[in-house]
Amino acid sequence: MMKKLSDLVTRMALFAVALTSPLLGMTAELPTNNNQLQAVEVTALPGGRLNVQLQMAHPLATTPLSFTLSNPPRIVFDIPNATNATGKNVLPINQGVLKSVQVAQASDRSRVVLNLSKPVQHALQLQDQSLMVGLTQEGAEVPVAAVAAKRFSEQEVAAGHKINKIDFVRGKNGEGRILVDLSDSRVGVNVRNAGKTVVIDFADTELPEALQRRLNVTNFNTPVLYVDALRHHHQAQIVIEPQGDWEQSAYQTDRRLVVDIRPLPKDPNKLIQGSKQGYAGEKLSLNFQRVDVRDVLKVIADFTGKNIVVSDAVSGSVTIGLKDVPWDQALDVIMKSKGLDMRVNGSVISIAPAEEFAAKEKAQLTAEAERETLETLRTEVFSLKYQKAMDFRNMLLGGGGTSAGGNAPSMSGGSTAGRMNRILSQRGSVTFDARTNTIFIQDTPRKLEEIQTIINKVDVPVKQVMIESRMVIASNTFSKALGARFGISQTGTPGSNTNLSVGGTLGNKATAFTAPTTAGGNGTFTLGTQGGTVQSATLGNYTVSSNGQPDLMSNLPVTNAYGGIALSLLKLSANMLLNLELSALEADARGKVISSPRVTTANQQKARIAQGVEIPYQTSTSSGATAVSFKRAELSLEVTPQITPDQKIIMDLDVRKDSKGEETSGGVAINTQNVQTQVLVGNGETVVLGGIYEQVSRKSTDKVPFFGDLPVVGYAFKRNTRQEDKTELLIFITPKVMDESLALN
Repeated sequence: MMKKLSDLVTRMALFAVALTSPLLGMTAELPTNNNQLQAVEVTALPGGRLNVQLQMAHPLATTPLSFTLSNPPRIVFDIPNATNATGKNVLPINQGVLKSVQVAQASDRSRVVLNLSKPVQHALQLQDQSLMVGLTQEGAEVPVAAVAAKRFSEQEVAAGHKINKIDFVRGKNGEGRILVDLSDSRVGVNVRNAGKTVVIDFADTELPEALQRRLNVTNFNTPVLYVDALRHHHQAQIVIEPQGDWEQSAYQTDRRLVVDIRPLPKDPNKLIQGSKQGYAGEKLSLNFQRVDVRDVLKVIADFTGKNIVVSDAVSGSVTIGLKDVPWDQALDVIMKSKGLDMRVNGSVISIAPAEEFAAKEKAQLTAEAERETLETLRTEVFSLKYQKAMDFRNMLLGGGGTSAGGNAPSMSGGSTAGRMNRILSQRGSVTFDARTNTIFIQDTPRKLEEIQTIINKVDVPVKQVMIESRMVIASNTFSKALGARFGISQTGTPGSNTNLSVGGTLGNKATAFTAPTTAGGNGTFTLGTQGGTVQSATLGNYTVSSNGQPDLMSNLPVTNAYGGIALSLLKLSANMLLNLELSALEADARGKVISSPRVTTANQQKARIAQGVEIPYQTSTSSGATAVSFKRAELSLEVTPQITPDQKIIMDLDVRKDSKGEETSGGVAINTQNVQTQVLVGNGETVVLGGIYEQVSRKSTDKVPFFGDLPVVGYAFKRNTRQEDKTELLIFITPKVMDESLALN
């Protein structure tokens, strides 16, 4: 036996342990720098404190930037413009919480990694040509070198800092993210774990009174329950209270500090719990030939500090040669080679043949099934606050049958599928009282505890959402028209023909013309008008009359003209009458119609609001008679909102605006404007669903052939019309969550 132990100790001396590095991707190119890291010395101080001294060739200008990792625990900082002159990339320490110091070279800096056995507080301080790193365990007396908090900046903390904003968002992987906006990048920050909370201390930093409050973030569905911002010992402090299994990380970019609290799913078959994929244990090397399996497992237990319980059924020997592999991978290789399996219960690892575990678990399940069959049933009364008792009863029965009366008991589910999906056990029963919204459940104590947990999750107030829609119709119309009427008349000679045709409109007043004195007349020629049309003319002993209709060669006036100019010239010596009338129209109109329907509904519940008219029209029946039918022309908003954990709102929308159109022989036309879509909008934000832009440009010319094409004169023989119509429809949607429990205290 002594010889066997001696061989085992000799083989254990061959172990080589190498820790993983976060800098595997760094280049090995060494630049030409003036400064060098010459040596690393570690001094143990009372109270479990350590002082790590990094000796440099030249003094550093500023304190390096540092940050921490929680899994595995590490402290990382970069030394700018420096090379590694120690001759080693990994320096084993194994003093206190410090296991080793690792140095990696990048193109413009050297990264120093302090590998720890557990998270501790640290502080960086410059002293002559050395960089001092003080390590202090939680609860220990803080040394002088560690008075300053851990910094995310490159300069020492100065007074007069301030926190400008504290915000919380949900990450894409379900993590809770705390965002802290600082007044400058030189704020001293210390992120530490205090029991089940994460505490962030800001040295010499002011916290405005408006930010001293508790953020209730339970509805974000993250590991974070509360975020408290407060003043503590004349400095700002943020306390984060997570729940369940979680891990945290923190980093700072310029003036923003980001702290992530990530959920940590527990895998019972995983030795190293954490977010890192694959094997994450510390690396080791094993070189054995025909060694008992139980002895190898004992060696791994001593190396990792884990509690390993090996079944008596584990036997045989193993020959293994592994170099620089994670210890959990080495354990996995050994178990697979010998047909073994394991179960992890806290810090205890049980190892046995797979058949033994299967037999034990089968026996345990059989015992639990028999206990559930024989266990005494218990009746519990649950008073529901928000959930309907009938709906909850159907959920417990897996959607099985409903009863008309609220007080009628139901001892079993409905269909076979319902019994398979039921939450109650096969012996369980449920009934309810609709009047008091109370549900009565009879089942085993374990099932009753599960149902109580379900009630705590589903019997909660439903958040309300108000959706406001604005439909804006903007129109801009412009039209311009220019027309003319032109005519020339000539009949007979003066004194021999008294009939002269006269055309054109000269206004509502009589117009007098002066003409040469002929045939004993008095030299005055008067035109009488009625309604704007020339009716008669008198010249001495001669009377000229008209039938009241314009005698025009070109008749292209503007319809409903807003203005016009008319001119008539009469030359009696040539028996000629010239009529000319110009008319013009220009119209410019701008309008805006705003419709704003709004509706409030519960989360994931459809709501519809409408306003409009029903337009009657006649239809023919099969018998030949006529009947009156109706068409709806309404403004409506139909929406189904869904509130996401990060307080955004997904909406299925149907927005419609109808109006009465032209009447036809078959009925009435309905002008429809409709949008159907699904959008994701932030709480209180406004989104433009879409727009319909319509532009009509029309230009027309009516003219007399040949004459209308003549320069200048052609305007008397044609009519020009130009029209520009623009119409635009925009639809805006603004949702707002009306749940008061989300208000920040």
